[in-house]
Amino acid sequence: MQLFDLPARLPRDVHAAVFGDLPSRLAHELDTPEVAAAVRPLLDRGWRTGQLASRVGVLPAGPDPVRVVLDLLHSLAGAWTPSQVWAAEQADRQALRSVTAAEQPASPESRERWIAQIRSGLSGPRTTRPQPTGPSRPACALCGQAGTYFVTHGVRLCPPCVEVLASGSARLKQTG
Repeated sequence: MQLFDLPARLPRDVHAAVFGDLPSRLAHELDTPEVAAAVRPLLDRGWRTGQLASRVGVLPAGPDPVRVVLDLLHSLAGAWTPSQVWAAEQADRQALRSVTAAEQPASPESRERWIAQIRSGLSGPRTTRPQPTGPSRPACALCGQAGTYFVTHGVRLCPPCVEVLASGSARLKQTG
């Protein structure tokens, strides 16, 4: 309950805070008792001037911008304030935290039942890759064992044959 009558217009600092970012002509047109009557209850309910300014500032320009601003202010009269929305979200988060904190780990029987169910939904048993059956390296050009050293494109030699060639007691007939 108010003990005194409020002035017909908003105080300059409040008006500038809410409508100061708008073009000056529009801000001047919004300095009316009708606009003040729409803004005051919002401020009393907890809306901040910056919150109102951010909502008024993004309104599309139209043939009657004053009417668009008044419609927005009247629609905000029934809406929750951002502080109320934040408090409700905090309460929801706290309720979720209390539910999560009350949860207990599954019993071993329940856990085993879930694991069995998950395993039954998986594909067949895993298979390992077969190991290569043959020699992984080409045969030695002299003796036929696994060739370790590369000589030319088609010629590989094993370590004992490399020593024989190094001593000069053997020669390769064809080097490919």
